[in-house]
Amino acid sequence: MITAWIRSQIAQKTSVVKSIFLPHLGRMGSIKRVILRGKEILEVDFSNSKEDQMIEILMEARRILISDNKKQLVLALFNEKNYLTPKFMDRFRMDQREEAIKVIEKQAIVGFNETKKQIIKGYNVIFNRDMKMFDTLEEAINFLVS
Repeated sequence: MITAWIRSQIAQKTSVVKSIFLPHLGRMGSIKRVILRGKEILEVDFSNSKEDQMIEILMEARRILISDNKKQLVLALFNEKNYLTPKFMDRFRMDQREEAIKVIEKQAIVGFNETKKQIIKGYNVIFNRDMKMFDTLEEAINFLVS
């Protein structure tokens, strides 16, 4: 569902600026820069990825954010095959987090079930963050480009 909607938006109103291919991950996960409604968005797709793959995607996305050193909009995509394991959350919480946070203007997450949403709500409170979670990709994109 998410992929089809993104494809239709890309075909109609967006252009992919750069796709960062992580060949060893195969069909799991990706990182892309897309222009949508005139705004550049870093799309970090964790869909179908396992724990170690998710960590690798996270670290590459953070490396990109930090090396670009400019305010960015971030869209994180998940699906029912992703799990927020303690190992992933530790890396999410620790490695280069502060450096990456400095350059994130807005961050939207799509694809979480209620349990995962509660984990991130707790994370937002404990670490004074404001990651927004949405049920649909359209809602997330509207938030990012507004």
